[in-house]
Amino acid sequence: MNLRPVLSSSLVVFALACSSAHPVPVSTLAPPPAADASAAPDDATAAAPTWGTLTVGGLCRIVTEGATARIRETQPDFDLAQLPAWVRDPASAPAIAGRTADQLYDLAIVAAVQGHADEAAGIVRLVRAKARNRNLAFVGATLLSELARRGAGTDETAQGAAIEAVFRELPRARFGASTVVFQLFQTQEQLAARVSAVHEQLISQDTARAALWYSEVMPEIVRNRARFLAVIERIRADYAARPAERDYAFGTVNLAGARDARPVAVGVWDLGTNPALFAQQMYRNPAEQPNGQDDDHDGLVDDISGVVSDGDAPHTALLFDPGAETLRQYGGFLRGVMDLRAGMASSPAAQRVLELQRGVTDAAALDALDRNLDAIGEWSHGTHVAGIMLSGNPFARLAVFRSVWAGEGRLYHHRGPTDAELDAERANMEAVAGFINRNHVRVVNASLGFSIEYLEDELRHERDRYHNDDEVRARAREVQRRRKENWRHVFELCPETLFVVSAGNSNEDVAEYDAIPASIDTPNVMAIGAVDRFGQWAPFTNSNPERVRVFDHGVEVDSLIPSGERVPLSGTSMASPGVACLAGKLLALDPSLTPQRLRTVIEETGDAIAAPFNGRIANETRAIERVRRERRPQAAAPRR
Repeated sequence: MNLRPVLSSSLVVFALACSSAHPVPVSTLAPPPAADASAAPDDATAAAPTWGTLTVGGLCRIVTEGATARIRETQPDFDLAQLPAWVRDPASAPAIAGRTADQLYDLAIVAAVQGHADEAAGIVRLVRAKARNRNLAFVGATLLSELARRGAGTDETAQGAAIEAVFRELPRARFGASTVVFQLFQTQEQLAARVSAVHEQLISQDTARAALWYSEVMPEIVRNRARFLAVIERIRADYAARPAERDYAFGTVNLAGARDARPVAVGVWDLGTNPALFAQQMYRNPAEQPNGQDDDHDGLVDDISGVVSDGDAPHTALLFDPGAETLRQYGGFLRGVMDLRAGMASSPAAQRVLELQRGVTDAAALDALDRNLDAIGEWSHGTHVAGIMLSGNPFARLAVFRSVWAGEGRLYHHRGPTDAELDAERANMEAVAGFINRNHVRVVNASLGFSIEYLEDELRHERDRYHNDDEVRARAREVQRRRKENWRHVFELCPETLFVVSAGNSNEDVAEYDAIPASIDTPNVMAIGAVDRFGQWAPFTNSNPERVRVFDHGVEVDSLIPSGERVPLSGTSMASPGVACLAGKLLALDPSLTPQRLRTVIEETGDAIAAPFNGRIANETRAIERVRRERRPQAAAPRR
């Protein structure tokens, strides 16, 4: 679990994906004219620009050239020469792939910075109309509302009305998440800190876009923040006065007292889990004793309830310990971070985080906050997931696979993995696979994922190792290739185990972006997306009609954290163990079910998600009824 997309310099991704559309003015698809006062740097600096020499025009040039090149690379049939016509008539445009939408957002930022408001807004609306990813039909609120404010002149009433018109376009269920950015950024010092953090990375299209966003777009939004917040509060009050929307009825079943079920071994592959909270349901390896020896001769010492792998020597327990002082100072902010992510910026917990944010005045403070919140996320994540996976299934016996390699926030802070670390990652994964097979672990939840974009962002900090972005991207592709090979290898080693993995929280197509492991198509893997309390795709969820067929509740899902408290958290990380929980219940009722059969039952008994979305929401009631109806008589446990 990595919290940086919410509270770090990479929040620009959150801002673009969840609440701002940033296409480029059609007229700026060519480099800015040299005569412009803010044009690109002169020839002496153009060959090797530095952050100190780049002007606004130079940043615009880097973003524009990079975005147009990537569009031609990723969607060759998207003819940029036709963009003006498509902006005028979106119906005539082809469907827009996710990566093309990303680049159009970048172009929109350039358009806004250069004063081409109509063109910027037109590209945003083109993406909304033609994006293949239906979540993108709701992006754009930040940029569109700021452009509307600027276009309304100096009259405050007119500005408020223009802003409100943009916000009213959002469905009620999407409104909160789409307006969080106006809550998060409160001071100019926060923006300056993010610009400073960006300047610590290599110059690239992505970092140039981030610099433009924080230095040229967000300052006006922050200066007029009170106006935006007043509109947001007015709309929120309006919604509160209306009849409540009907919550989706998530069908769940509690097997407590079931006389036709038997124990089943399940696993949580994560950043760490507190076994003390699940003492009655922990799996015990019968061939191993807690004596500091390798009793079962599998190469692992004291692998009684799972496998631990951490490059940091002190961290050998099943639960990661960030230290008492970190827990004391930052543990209480976990819920607030997740509330902000879910769009609940007005909650008391979210307000505490916003107060914390106001203290971020430089890049060092921002980095420290990132690291501490990452540590709290690593401490809490696996326990929260395990609580969901065991819910309503007293027959489940939990194995814990705590792997530092499952997340990158602590281990790879502002750097990428070395080849030696990738080898260690592979060895750890093979050790986990061995434990799974020897102990017949039937379901494993893996709420984790590896994004090449996140990896590139970290690699750009290694300016002593990489000289340009081409080198960064080449290394990122190699790392992702090895990781995908590693996960495919594990799935092949464990054909009798169903792996339930989170789809990811980047609002992307898992196949197009090659999300790992969610994009891997094998018979014993299910990638799970998230829906909100109304049964609609969560604003952040990844998707794909073929790879992400099943969704589950992933917004404000209540479960345990290591302290024993119950805290609602959000993400596909919370949706995935809901489906893994169902798989464990089905196996408790019929151990003969294969991974392929489990997938079929869960997919076919789910509730279809209403258009324009796709997929099915897992329905425990129908799935369990079907397994009980179809199982062979000998599959049922003897009545006790």
